[in-house]
Amino acid sequence: MRNKSIHRFLEKLDSIAVIGLGYTGLPLALRLAEQFNVIGFDNDPVRVQQLQQGYDSNQEIELHLPANLLPIFTNDPSQLANPSVYIIAVPTPVDSANLPDLHFLKKAVEQVGQFLKLGDCVIVESTVYPGCTEAYCVPILETVSGLKLGKDFSIGYSPERINPGDAVHHIGAVIKLVAASDSSALEFMTQLYQHVTAAGVHACESIRVAEAAKLTENIQRDVNIALLNELSGVYEKLGINPGAVWEAASTKWNFLPFRPGLAGGHCISVDPYYLLDQIKPMGIKAPIVEEARRVNEGMVNRVMTHVLRHLETVKDEKNNKRVLIMGASFKPNVKDVRNSKPVELAKLLKQNNVEVELIDPLVDTQQLERVAGLTLTSQIKGRYQVIIVAVNHTAYKELGESYFCNSTFETALVIDLTGAFKGVIHNRKYWTI
Repeated sequence: MRNKSIHRFLEKLDSIAVIGLGYTGLPLALRLAEQFNVIGFDNDPVRVQQLQQGYDSNQEIELHLPANLLPIFTNDPSQLANPSVYIIAVPTPVDSANLPDLHFLKKAVEQVGQFLKLGDCVIVESTVYPGCTEAYCVPILETVSGLKLGKDFSIGYSPERINPGDAVHHIGAVIKLVAASDSSALEFMTQLYQHVTAAGVHACESIRVAEAAKLTENIQRDVNIALLNELSGVYEKLGINPGAVWEAASTKWNFLPFRPGLAGGHCISVDPYYLLDQIKPMGIKAPIVEEARRVNEGMVNRVMTHVLRHLETVKDEKNNKRVLIMGASFKPNVKDVRNSKPVELAKLLKQNNVEVELIDPLVDTQQLERVAGLTLTSQIKGRYQVIIVAVNHTAYKELGESYFCNSTFETALVIDLTGAFKGVIHNRKYWTI
């Protein structure tokens, strides 16, 4: 027989708090609000005010819905007093030394702990290392609340699978992983997330399995991208066109359609470090994971080297150090510049006394200035010796060769990191990976 005091949430599914309203929390809160009463909480008052006014600064979600289908957006912690289910969806980045930075998670867990009650359920969606939910979050919850896991409350883990800029693989179209501290909580989470996605729910055998699965998804992508980044350099030295290799290899049915490039963002360039940091004190090694990080982190320097070599060949020409980078966000069709490799490239070129300009049809120049200390060029003027197509925004796909020829010197180099203009540019030096 179920303990009613522990599993009150099974009878009270209409009181849910989602903490953190970014790429993960906002679509989740909106999806849940279709069925339940939802408190959407974020510590950023500007973010909350924008959401209350129907504006998502990430431009990922439409908020023009009837009021009864929207969460209550708030940055008032007292609003967290009544829910019986708390879903934590805050960022878990790395610091400047690539070590896990859990301060957002710690604050969110402490805030939940202040209001945790008998029978409540806490669910973590943030990406963490295996064991973090139980070994890091639970002690904080118990200390702040004075309650005990299993006796007084339950905890679960359901890793986010949000893909910003992707209208196909949205939250309602991907399978959700769930794991919990006890069978009743797992049953509840399975039922809850069936309201979130039509694709189905996969129950994991433990929370650590679900945490590890999330890391594995992104580490696999990191390794595959690193392999092609490495091979592109090898084939280039052999005088072989890497793009032609990918095109030929992809005709086989089981060739994985990965492409080389700048691997930035909040997942690929972050998640592997959570695993590496956890296993290092144990003396466990993961050389393939480490090497993939080394290769992918080295891509910015590889591109910079090509730029500097080209500029050296045209050093006697006027304005020979003008470089234009097309795309400042971390991936196509999003406006977020956090963990952006094009931004890192721009900074590195500037450090090497190169005159760099950035353009992006989506990025907000104030955010770029705030996050990276760089400014966007609103309208390009004059000619450049190098143009770098760094992000494959949809807005760029209609550009023809005339755009690049009109914006560059005859001796210019076009570096196409996306491969989008392969076969398009003939009258300028062209390099792609």
